[in-house]
Amino acid sequence: MKLLLVSPPFGEKGQMSKGLPIAPPVLEYLTGLTNKVRPDIRVELLDANKEPFNPEQVDADIVGFTVLTPQSPWAYRMSDKLRELGKKVVLGGIHVTALPDEAKAHADAIVLGEAEHIWKEVLDDAESDRMKQVYKGEFPELTDLPRPVSNLWKTKYVYGYFQTSRGCPFSCTFCSVHKFFGGKVRMRPISEVVNEVASSKWKLFWGIDDNIWGVSVPKTIELYREMAKNVRMKWWFGSGDLKSVSHPRSHELLSNARRAGLTAVLLGWESNNLSSLEEYKAATKQGRERRDAIKKIRDYGIEVMLFIMVGGRQDKREDFDGILKLCNELKVSAHPVMTTPFPGTELYEIYKPYLIEGFGWDSYDGNRAVFEHPSMSPREREEAIIRLRSDLFSIPKILQRMARVSWRGFPMSHITSWMVQYPQGRAFKQYAKEKGML
Repeated sequence: MKLLLVSPPFGEKGQMSKGLPIAPPVLEYLTGLTNKVRPDIRVELLDANKEPFNPEQVDADIVGFTVLTPQSPWAYRMSDKLRELGKKVVLGGIHVTALPDEAKAHADAIVLGEAEHIWKEVLDDAESDRMKQVYKGEFPELTDLPRPVSNLWKTKYVYGYFQTSRGCPFSCTFCSVHKFFGGKVRMRPISEVVNEVASSKWKLFWGIDDNIWGVSVPKTIELYREMAKNVRMKWWFGSGDLKSVSHPRSHELLSNARRAGLTAVLLGWESNNLSSLEEYKAATKQGRERRDAIKKIRDYGIEVMLFIMVGGRQDKREDFDGILKLCNELKVSAHPVMTTPFPGTELYEIYKPYLIEGFGWDSYDGNRAVFEHPSMSPREREEAIIRLRSDLFSIPKILQRMARVSWRGFPMSHITSWMVQYPQGRAFKQYAKEKGML
């Protein structure tokens, strides 16, 4: 039996984009899981961001899609065509778990939640033509996980990835991680993480945990110490909270993180507007002195980029300008996205009365204003975020920020700073040109 796993495109209306510089992690991991539970099955991988996908040319018995919200319209269209051609289709991912009734209309089977305990059953049932419509996963312990398989792609990537935990102790209204992966964080055995990274072919990594150090500071320090001892000449970046940086052991945390190869961190600043922070229930992971936390991280030679949402219903017009002012003052970069109420989140229920009719899920991409605002039109908010991105990612400002990273992180933190900022600026500029807004 032959299995094709597909990552749908992120481009609006299903158009191909350049995609991320990291191979789709879920598909590499699912390949490893397939090899573990059904080693007789032949697996192929396709990233539809980088290569064309034609249902008529698919040579596989089963086709699986992992689906995020903006990818869902394309995934549904392709699934419908494949089923017309007699192919079995399995859909999974966060969007499918959030809206199972919607998804199962386009698939022979859907997988809800995590696949470890049910993937073999899905494959066995597909082979014997007795697939159930819904397979519901659980929250497995993260021991003895299969290694991701990275040698099946027809395209090239810059980064590998690793994962140390699943779940999140915070309950931000805009986020689905705590709901779909659990509010109790599960951690992988440290030795398994270290061995996986040490034996990987990659030199650059993306730590795909939702929070690289907010799970447990003592356990994270232990992990970083072991990585520093056993992983040589490899570097990585990931996402983290600000509160952990005020922990009494923050010196150990940050010094060992840098020694373990951490070059940059995307920090959840979330919003400049205090009313929005309250609406997002995000203040608890900010800490009291979040500006000081940023300076402390950079002093250890670790580059900082802020994840910030803007354009929410509590935000004001001046909040767009406030983000630029903040970044100029702190000499850090930001990744500004339009506040987006994804299905399955608490924010979606709060914003439901204000959602604009006629938008498909592919408009829920962090660029479009998909809900009404008390004082700003959708066009105003979209133009404002494009101007903000244009100002943030000019080459002179990127270079100024690189120069402010402590030389304790030279040269990899400075190289990472460029590798993270410049492609984002280029992608944002291309998007603005396509929309006729620049």
